[in-house]
Amino acid sequence: MSDMKRIFVMVAAIVALMSCGSNAVVKSDICCDIENLESVETIYLVDMWDGRNVLDSVKVEGAKSFCFKGVKHTPTFARLMTEQKRPVAMLFLEGGKVVVSGDFASGEVVASGTPANDALNAMMVRSNELYERYRQAKANNDAKAAEAVEAEHTAMQQELLDNNKDNIFGLLMLREMSYGMSAREVLDELATFSAEVQSWPVVAKMKEKSERKLKTEPQAEGSDYVPHYINIEQPTPAGEMVSLQSVVEKEGNRYILLDFWASWCGPCMGEMPYLKEAYELYHGKGFEIYGVSFDNKAEAWKGAIDKLGVKWVNVSTLQSFDNPAAKDYVVESIPTNFLIDCSNGVIIAKNLRGEAVLKKLEELLK
Repeated sequence: MSDMKRIFVMVAAIVALMSCGSNAVVKSDICCDIENLESVETIYLVDMWDGRNVLDSVKVEGAKSFCFKGVKHTPTFARLMTEQKRPVAMLFLEGGKVVVSGDFASGEVVASGTPANDALNAMMVRSNELYERYRQAKANNDAKAAEAVEAEHTAMQQELLDNNKDNIFGLLMLREMSYGMSAREVLDELATFSAEVQSWPVVAKMKEKSERKLKTEPQAEGSDYVPHYINIEQPTPAGEMVSLQSVVEKEGNRYILLDFWASWCGPCMGEMPYLKEAYELYHGKGFEIYGVSFDNKAEAWKGAIDKLGVKWVNVSTLQSFDNPAAKDYVVESIPTNFLIDCSNGVIIAKNLRGEAVLKKLEELLK
């Protein structure tokens, strides 16, 4: 279950958020009591948001008790690490005293004492319990029980978000939940955070990204914006530069599916049979696909196209998620697709998966 599993990799996603800037500096004390550090000489405090910079270090020389005093920084996510870059603990710096305790040998070391750190601990405890129940339900082929756990998980996320709108953990929860939210919903949630949190530059970055995303999301009922495609011009496997605009404006084309994919992406490969069927059924009626690959190796990209027998337009800069189009369309995961009406350039649908793309085209190209 992707939503359930994502909670366990959420911490890795934190580093994708931008640095919080310089006008929200806090002062933190980090006091540690950690067993089995006998082989460790130095513990480093590393900022995981801002370039993985070392903020401070302490010579522990095997001692279990030590402190980082008066660490000044913007609210951020950090790690304690050994000189061999082995992780010791993860923690939030948000001002105040952080207590880090546990056993280095077992890997069970936690930070507590401030709102964000306590909220993270509570989330992990509840998530582990939910995941175990979900695993058991799947093992028993009990779909109803599994769905109930999924619903609990969703409710837990919303509860944690609602209860932490005055600290940095709340921003983490919103970012995690944003994968299933519209840009307008994210902007509305950001507006409910405390005035202090809203003053942080990281919130400005999140707003800016959501406002960009809003420009390419299908128009919601009652909204006053019209989402229009943004042009892309990249090389085909043969090296020819082909623009999305040229495909949209090509005579006879009525609808274009802008599809972001990669040969290494399992779910993308799972979508290909549906896209091929859609192309075969509706290409003659004005349907075209403009595929943008996030591959970074030409042989893998070209090999997948040949193996799949893909006949539609395919382009790539071979830069993975550093592809410029990823920023324009705020693509954070693949597969992602956008359906464009060639008559006016308006994006009318997003993320048509599986049979959905066939049903939509059947509706449009009867």
